[in-house]
Amino acid sequence: ECDYQMRLIEAHSQPVTKIYLLALQETISMLIGKAEPSSLKWPDEDVSEVGEFSASKVFHGVMQNFWLGHVERCLYYAERSPTTFLIAQLKTTLVVFYGGLSCFRSSKKLNKKRSQLAKQAIDVLRERGEKSLWNFQGKIHLLEAQMFSSTGKKDKARVSFNAAISAAKSSKFVHEQGLACELAALHCLRHGDNNRALHLFQQAQDCYTKWGSEVKVEYIKQQIKNINAEAP
Repeated sequence: ECDYQMRLIEAHSQPVTKIYLLALQETISMLIGKAEPSSLKWPDEDVSEVGEFSASKVFHGVMQNFWLGHVERCLYYAERSPTTFLIAQLKTTLVVFYGGLSCFRSSKKLNKKRSQLAKQAIDVLRERGEKSLWNFQGKIHLLEAQMFSSTGKKDKARVSFNAAISAAKSSKFVHEQGLACELAALHCLRHGDNNRALHLFQQAQDCYTKWGSEVKVEYIKQQIKNINAEAP
């Protein structure tokens, strides 16, 4: 579909639209696991500036780096996202969501700045949820689960992870269902519940397979392999 649209854009000489489509094509290719060098060159514009190019650059930077596991790089873009609220609300909400999740996944200590970013993410998603629970309920539960997990509230985290999985499944967001299963599995691993973690990773693998992301499927397979290797 992207290739077809690209031919139309080139036939009608629309260079600006071409940049957006190239960015989308690159992101999809990376998530599928078939990334190829693209001819994408963003105009000279800092990502902290207000502008459509800046908003798109932040969005794709966050999406690509989050799903590929480059947490610090994802946060680099997410921490520069506030000015994009005026541009594209849904894209910016997703930037805040994935940025908030990345705060908990970083190997660095959850400092004051990132703690505020995570709390801001929860507040923003709750506000959006008042208008569309179908779209945002699962995201809210997942952010809350990560917050509970990071503060040692094991049981509350488990309840919220289960709620996030159920909400994503109900909304038919298979990628978010896979993500909720994956993060719930990592929570279980931290608390020594390898059997539960294995079950959740298997669910995540099924979801990512349906989503079509080879990158995530291979990552989950490695997690399952690691658990099986530790089994007595």
